[in-house]
Amino acid sequence: MAELRTGTDATVKGKVVSLIRRRSGRGPSLIAVLSDETGGITLTFFRAGFPGSKLQQGMEVVACGTVESYRGFNIVHPELYFSEDAAVAVNAPGMLPVYRLTAGLTQMVMRRLIASALEAVRDSLVEILPGDVITAAGFSSRWDVFRAAHDPDSPEESRSARDLLALEELYLYRSVLASVREKSNSESGIPLDSISLEKFESTLPWSLTTAQRKVCLDVRRDMAGGSPMRRLVQGDVGSGKTVVGAFACIVTALAGETAALLAPTEVLAVQHYASLSKFCSRFSVDVHLLTGGTSGSVRKLIAEKLLERPQSILIGTHAILEDWVPLGSLALLVIDEQHRFGVAQREKLLASRNPRPHALVMSATPIPRTLAMTFYGDLDISVIDKMPPGRGLTETRVVDSSGKSDVFKFMLERLRAGERIFLVYPLKEASEKSDLRDAATAFETVLDGPMAEFGIGLLHGSMPPAEKVRITHDFSTGEIAVLVSTTVIEVGIDVPMATVMVIANAERFGLSQLHQLRGRVGRGGKDSWCFLVPGEEASAVSLERLNLLASISDGFVIAEKDLSIRGPGQVLGTAQHGLPKFRVADLSVDGQLLRAVSGMPSIPLDRIRRFIESQLWRYFDMELPPV
Repeated sequence: MAELRTGTDATVKGKVVSLIRRRSGRGPSLIAVLSDETGGITLTFFRAGFPGSKLQQGMEVVACGTVESYRGFNIVHPELYFSEDAAVAVNAPGMLPVYRLTAGLTQMVMRRLIASALEAVRDSLVEILPGDVITAAGFSSRWDVFRAAHDPDSPEESRSARDLLALEELYLYRSVLASVREKSNSESGIPLDSISLEKFESTLPWSLTTAQRKVCLDVRRDMAGGSPMRRLVQGDVGSGKTVVGAFACIVTALAGETAALLAPTEVLAVQHYASLSKFCSRFSVDVHLLTGGTSGSVRKLIAEKLLERPQSILIGTHAILEDWVPLGSLALLVIDEQHRFGVAQREKLLASRNPRPHALVMSATPIPRTLAMTFYGDLDISVIDKMPPGRGLTETRVVDSSGKSDVFKFMLERLRAGERIFLVYPLKEASEKSDLRDAATAFETVLDGPMAEFGIGLLHGSMPPAEKVRITHDFSTGEIAVLVSTTVIEVGIDVPMATVMVIANAERFGLSQLHQLRGRVGRGGKDSWCFLVPGEEASAVSLERLNLLASISDGFVIAEKDLSIRGPGQVLGTAQHGLPKFRVADLSVDGQLLRAVSGMPSIPLDRIRRFIESQLWRYFDMELPPV
């Protein structure tokens, strides 16, 4: 109880050390003090009925509710759990399920409905987990697991039931990924082996790192085989994934086939087009850029060139997947920022083609192992775990209100030295519901200040694609030296002269996102700085998180900590596609269950189909790849 905090939902166990029953004009009430060896809490009941009426001094109970602060810690009308012996002694129920309610429903009604539903399906629930797994956990059947989840005999049985339901979800999802992988491996691929890694590297102005060379060899071996490649390349910010994608594309084009690179945003597509055009300048390979903003005449020209010379590389956004684009010779699909698409979207792009193209997916967002095992279980994974030489050191500082003026002076110094600056804000425009500083307002403020002489630009997600590209180009060439932006610059902007990143209201971002933003500076060999400026209302916990980021530079370590703090949806982006919607499983705490699943035999494909059809009530909203 010493660890309780006001405003949190808590479950506490202790002994009733004091019991006061009162009467007033509003009827009888009861105040009980529950204590353990570390402290105590007051339980208040403004009505003397159940469950407070069953309390007796000296009884050990568990109380659940929201902790409030009134003359110490207090829970008003808590849910109570009486131990088995106590429940018999006072004629009270044991553990009670608490359900989410809507207008017109009560806990009692919900409990009756659930009990009725459980009884109705007692003999008809389809088993999915192996029988020995259920038996080892102390249950007789899948129905017994659901029964224990709703009406357990003890907290331990409740936890065991919860873990088995989570295990079931993870087992099904992993089995689906295994079936996708098996189906892909059974299909014939397109063997591609046109250029050695040594010859490719000889055309580069710098040498590949050991990590880049290893991953390129993984890719080359996959592409030369008889089955379609299915590989994920992970690497921290600035680790050099683009050159791996370029190597795969050039191998494909020199073999006479078409390679396509799919990026989630136009800004990132333009960046890739510029990079691959440089890589391909030593080879007789055409590189085309196709986005939503490409004009009709240019689209027609690209289509004609692809038909005339299919040995090309096509880079773009979702526009490259439109029916009119001639991709009859597509042999390689590279997907950047894979987590923005998801397994189902990827399979939709690849499974309909015969022969099936090779797939190389890349992610600049370091993904914790538990997430990678789940979301990318159908892929082989390569990690670029070493940074290329020549990158400057990036120092990260948390700046309080007293240090803002010093940061401003420092920015002016860097601008006078010919360097460039990012100013990042969490909102595009001011909101009446929030006092956060927004990008549009900040842009107007900076325009009126001394930094205006160096050129100021504004960039946000609602801009037309062509405008985003123009602003990004002006920042890259130095037409503007200060870019005021939202998180649209998180990926896809590579400006070697950018050395300062200032992030306002930094507590509003996750650790992984802050790390991604921080990776936009320090890319040109110069030392760089990232200033995290929290809002005035930032909590002590938020400040602790920011100071943690300032002390860690490894993106994978940061991602693990971010996962434990915010959960997988936030780490990968709540608005992204393709994330399975687990009802019970929580990947931030269920690493042990994931490891257990990896050792279990997968469900056969025909049984998966039958199971999903019969279990729509349980899995209707989990987005699964086509099986």
